[in-house]
Amino acid sequence: MRREQDASVRLKIQMLIGCIFGFLVVVMIGAASADETDSQSSPALPVESVSAVVVAAGADSLDTNALGRLSAETPTGIERGTAFQLDDGRVASVAHVLLDARAARADDQVVDLESVTITRQHDLASIAGDVWDHALTASDVPVDVGTGVVMGGIPRDGRIAVVPATVIARTSGVDYGIGRPDVYVLSATADLGWSGGPVVNADGDVVAIIVGVETRTGVTLAVPIEYLP
Repeated sequence: MRREQDASVRLKIQMLIGCIFGFLVVVMIGAASADETDSQSSPALPVESVSAVVVAAGADSLDTNALGRLSAETPTGIERGTAFQLDDGRVASVAHVLLDARAARADDQVVDLESVTITRQHDLASIAGDVWDHALTASDVPVDVGTGVVMGGIPRDGRIAVVPATVIARTSGVDYGIGRPDVYVLSATADLGWSGGPVVNADGDVVAIIVGVETRTGVTLAVPIEYLP
């Protein structure tokens, strides 16, 4: 009788341990699945969807619905950057993503490469057409040094990120290692994939487009919107 009771107790303990282990496994798998983002892709040119928006404090003047991922198939691989819609029927981005492109997409829409106009000198590109329902307004009014701005882009993790920055200078890009004759120098650091992202003033109007980062100091370099072709 004693042995039967001991066996029954051991069986109940084993069943309890099994239930606890099973519950933990389900929780871990569920957490991992929640971090994954859905996307459609083709072998040559993946279609990427933005999973979330990360907005820093004080950076609410940028309408992120006007931003998206620009992807281009080039002879050296897939180039990625950020693009945004303007209310004059242009999509703005950088030239270095679209140079030598064989095919390109703005989010899930195919880009007609014949509609692309590029200025290599300023590393800017415009695409004729409306891709996103929301649009930003461009402003060619110069931004003074010390003025607060907001910049946005889509880094590798696919989330639109928006952060505030301060205009440190407006100078030649040669001073920061790039061959651009006229750039704004911004205090915040852009991440990989932010090229082509907008820089907006307090009214939410685009004043510049991100073209790169100075790696030594971490400052972001942006070309004034007036040079967009």
